[in-house]
Amino acid sequence: MPKKNPDQISLFPETLYEYHILLSPSDAIKEDVDGLKQQLHELIGIAERDRKSIAHITLLKMEAFESTDVKALIKKAVSGFTKFTIKLNGHDAFEHGTERTFIIKIENPYPIDDLVSAIKQPNRKRVPKVVNRQTSIIDKPSDHKPKKLGMIPHITIARNVLAADLEKIEDFTPFDYINEWVCDRITIRRRLAGTDKLFTPAGEVKLG
Repeated sequence: MPKKNPDQISLFPETLYEYHILLSPSDAIKEDVDGLKQQLHELIGIAERDRKSIAHITLLKMEAFESTDVKALIKKAVSGFTKFTIKLNGHDAFEHGTERTFIIKIENPYPIDDLVSAIKQPNRKRVPKVVNRQTSIIDKPSDHKPKKLGMIPHITIARNVLAADLEKIEDFTPFDYINEWVCDRITIRRRLAGTDKLFTPAGEVKLG
Protein backbone atom coordinates (compact mmCIF):
# COMPACT_ATOMS: atom_id res chain seq x y z
CA MET A 1 0.00 0.00 0.00
CA PRO A 2 1.56 3.36 -1.00
CA LYS A 3 2.45 5.70 1.85
CA LYS A 4 0.67 9.02 2.17
CA ASN A 5 2.75 12.01 1.17
CA PRO A 6 2.94 14.29 4.27
CA ASP A 7 3.39 17.30 2.00
CA GLN A 8 0.19 16.61 0.10
CA ILE A 9 -2.46 19.26 0.54
CA SER A 10 -5.76 17.93 1.88
CA LEU A 11 -8.83 18.40 -0.30
CA PHE A 12 -10.83 18.95 2.89
CA PRO A 13 -8.91 21.40 5.09
CA GLU A 14 -9.95 21.63 8.73
CA THR A 15 -11.92 24.60 9.97
CA LEU A 16 -9.91 26.91 12.22
CA TYR A 17 -11.74 28.50 15.14
CA GLU A 18 -10.93 31.32 17.53
CA TYR A 19 -11.83 30.38 21.10
CA HIS A 20 -12.75 32.84 23.84
CA ILE A 21 -12.18 31.35 27.30
CA LEU A 22 -13.88 33.37 30.04
CA LEU A 23 -15.53 33.57 33.44
CA SER A 24 -19.16 34.63 33.49
CA PRO A 25 -20.62 36.49 36.50
CA SER A 26 -24.10 36.11 37.94
CA ASP A 27 -27.08 37.47 36.04
CA ALA A 28 -27.53 40.18 38.68
CA ILE A 29 -23.97 41.43 38.15
CA LYS A 30 -24.43 41.34 34.38
CA GLU A 31 -27.47 43.59 34.76
CA ASP A 32 -25.58 45.96 37.06
CA VAL A 33 -22.69 46.22 34.60
CA ASP A 34 -25.16 46.94 31.80
CA GLY A 35 -26.38 49.82 33.95
CA LEU A 36 -22.84 51.13 34.42
CA LYS A 37 -22.25 50.98 30.67
CA GLN A 38 -25.42 52.99 30.10
CA GLN A 39 -24.42 55.60 32.69
CA LEU A 40 -21.02 56.02 31.06
CA HIS A 41 -22.66 56.26 27.64
CA GLU A 42 -24.97 59.03 28.86
CA LEU A 43 -21.97 60.92 30.24
CA ILE A 44 -19.48 60.70 27.38
CA GLY A 45 -20.83 58.23 24.80
CA ILE A 46 -19.31 54.76 24.28
CA ALA A 47 -19.23 52.40 21.31
CA GLU A 48 -22.22 50.20 20.57
CA ARG A 49 -20.08 47.04 20.79
CA ASP A 50 -19.26 47.94 24.41
CA ARG A 51 -22.89 48.59 25.27
CA LYS A 52 -23.92 45.23 23.82
CA SER A 53 -21.04 43.19 25.26
CA ILE A 54 -22.16 41.01 28.19
CA ALA A 55 -20.06 41.35 31.34
CA HIS A 56 -17.29 38.74 31.63
CA ILE A 57 -13.69 38.21 32.65
CA THR A 58 -11.53 37.08 29.74
CA LEU A 59 -9.00 34.37 30.61
CA LEU A 60 -7.51 34.07 27.14
CA LYS A 61 -8.21 33.73 23.44
CA MET A 62 -6.70 30.97 21.33
CA GLU A 63 -7.02 29.34 17.93
CA ALA A 64 -7.54 25.63 17.32
CA PHE A 65 -8.76 23.37 14.56
CA GLU A 66 -12.23 21.86 14.76
CA SER A 67 -10.80 18.41 15.51
CA THR A 68 -9.18 19.72 18.72
CA ASP A 69 -11.23 18.98 21.82
CA VAL A 70 -10.64 22.34 23.50
CA LYS A 71 -13.08 21.60 26.31
CA ALA A 72 -11.25 18.38 27.22
CA LEU A 73 -7.90 20.15 27.18
CA ILE A 74 -9.14 22.88 29.52
CA LYS A 75 -10.87 20.37 31.80
CA LYS A 76 -7.62 18.46 32.20
CA ALA A 77 -5.57 21.63 32.74
CA VAL A 78 -7.79 22.90 35.60
CA SER A 79 -8.67 19.53 37.14
CA GLY A 80 -7.14 20.51 40.49
CA PHE A 81 -9.01 23.80 40.83
CA THR A 82 -12.06 24.35 43.00
CA LYS A 83 -14.73 27.03 42.90
CA PHE A 84 -13.87 30.37 44.51
CA THR A 85 -15.37 33.79 45.17
CA ILE A 86 -14.60 36.66 42.82
CA LYS A 87 -14.88 40.10 44.42
CA LEU A 88 -15.42 43.25 42.38
CA ASN A 89 -14.11 46.45 43.93
CA GLY A 90 -14.49 49.77 42.15
CA HIS A 91 -13.29 51.11 38.84
CA ASP A 92 -9.97 51.77 37.14
CA ALA A 93 -8.59 52.51 33.68
CA PHE A 94 -5.80 51.06 31.55
CA GLU A 95 -3.79 53.61 29.61
CA HIS A 96 -3.21 53.27 25.86
CA GLY A 97 -1.68 56.55 24.74
CA THR A 98 -4.53 59.05 24.55
CA GLU A 99 -7.14 56.31 25.07
CA ARG A 100 -8.31 54.36 28.08
CA THR A 101 -10.01 51.05 28.79
CA PHE A 102 -12.48 51.71 31.61
CA ILE A 103 -12.88 48.67 33.87
CA ILE A 104 -14.22 47.18 37.07
CA LYS A 105 -11.37 45.96 39.28
CA ILE A 106 -11.03 42.48 40.75
CA GLU A 107 -10.06 42.52 44.42
CA ASN A 108 -8.59 38.99 44.47
CA PRO A 109 -6.97 38.43 41.05
CA TYR A 110 -4.55 35.61 41.92
CA PRO A 111 -6.92 32.60 41.59
CA ILE A 112 -7.94 33.90 38.16
CA ASP A 113 -4.33 34.38 37.12
CA ASP A 114 -3.61 30.82 38.26
CA LEU A 115 -6.38 29.52 35.99
CA VAL A 116 -4.85 31.33 33.03
CA SER A 117 -1.39 29.93 33.80
CA ALA A 118 -2.77 26.40 34.09
CA ILE A 119 -4.54 26.60 30.74
CA LYS A 120 -1.54 28.15 28.98
CA GLN A 121 0.96 25.76 30.59
CA PRO A 122 -1.02 22.60 31.41
CA ASN A 123 2.08 20.55 32.22
CA ARG A 124 3.54 23.03 34.70
CA LYS A 125 3.63 21.81 38.28
CA ARG A 126 1.45 23.88 40.57
CA VAL A 127 3.14 25.37 43.63
CA PRO A 128 1.14 25.22 46.89
CA LYS A 129 -0.17 28.62 47.93
CA VAL A 130 1.20 30.46 50.95
CA VAL A 131 -1.62 31.25 53.36
CA ASN A 132 -1.60 34.93 54.19
CA ARG A 133 -2.58 36.06 57.67
CA GLN A 134 -2.89 39.37 59.44
CA THR A 135 0.36 40.73 60.81
CA SER A 136 0.90 42.30 64.19
CA ILE A 137 3.53 44.52 65.79
CA ILE A 138 5.36 41.44 67.09
CA ASP A 139 5.91 40.11 63.57
CA LYS A 140 9.31 40.64 62.04
CA PRO A 141 9.44 42.65 58.80
CA SER A 142 9.13 40.45 55.74
CA ASP A 143 10.63 40.78 52.31
CA HIS A 144 7.79 38.71 50.84
CA LYS A 145 6.25 40.41 47.82
CA PRO A 146 2.97 39.49 46.13
CA LYS A 147 3.33 37.27 43.09
CA LYS A 148 3.58 39.23 39.87
CA LEU A 149 0.44 38.80 37.81
CA GLY A 150 0.71 37.41 34.31
CA MET A 151 -2.48 39.31 33.50
CA ILE A 152 -4.77 41.82 35.19
CA PRO A 153 -8.23 40.24 35.45
CA HIS A 154 -11.07 42.73 35.05
CA ILE A 155 -14.53 43.36 33.69
CA THR A 156 -14.49 45.85 30.83
CA ILE A 157 -17.02 48.66 30.79
CA ALA A 158 -15.71 50.42 27.66
CA ARG A 159 -12.66 50.31 25.40
CA ASN A 160 -10.93 53.06 23.42
CA VAL A 161 -12.34 55.87 25.54
CA LEU A 162 -10.50 59.15 25.08
CA ALA A 163 -8.67 60.24 28.21
CA ALA A 164 -9.98 63.75 27.61
CA ASP A 165 -13.55 62.44 27.74
CA LEU A 166 -12.99 60.65 31.06
CA GLU A 167 -11.54 63.85 32.49
CA LYS A 168 -14.89 65.52 31.84
CA ILE A 169 -16.56 63.27 34.42
CA GLU A 170 -16.69 65.12 37.74
CA ASP A 171 -18.07 62.33 39.91
CA PHE A 172 -17.00 58.68 39.53
CA THR A 173 -18.95 57.55 42.59
CA PRO A 174 -21.55 55.65 40.50
CA PHE A 175 -18.71 53.44 39.23
CA ASP A 176 -17.44 52.49 42.69
CA TYR A 177 -19.17 49.17 42.21
CA ILE A 178 -18.72 46.44 44.83
CA ASN A 179 -20.15 42.93 44.49
CA GLU A 180 -19.11 39.28 44.36
CA TRP A 181 -20.09 35.89 42.99
CA VAL A 182 -18.99 32.29 43.37
CA CYS A 183 -17.11 31.24 40.25
CA ASP A 184 -17.74 27.54 39.69
CA ARG A 185 -17.17 27.15 35.94
CA ILE A 186 -15.23 28.28 32.90
CA THR A 187 -17.18 29.24 29.79
CA ILE A 188 -15.94 28.48 26.27
CA ARG A 189 -17.11 30.33 23.16
CA ARG A 190 -15.88 30.18 19.60
CA ARG A 191 -16.17 31.71 16.14
CA LEU A 192 -14.53 31.19 12.77
CA ALA A 193 -10.95 32.42 12.94
CA GLY A 194 -10.20 35.59 11.04
CA THR A 195 -13.78 36.88 11.17
CA ASP A 196 -15.69 39.36 13.29
CA LYS A 197 -18.71 37.08 13.68
CA LEU A 198 -20.32 36.74 17.07
CA PHE A 199 -18.90 34.11 19.40
CA THR A 200 -21.22 31.15 20.02
CA PRO A 201 -21.32 28.77 23.03
CA ALA A 202 -18.86 25.89 22.82
CA GLY A 203 -19.16 24.34 26.27
CA GLU A 204 -18.42 24.81 29.97
CA VAL A 205 -15.87 23.32 32.35
CA LYS A 206 -16.99 23.06 35.97
CA LEU A 207 -14.57 23.66 38.81
CA GLY A 208 -14.52 21.19 41.70
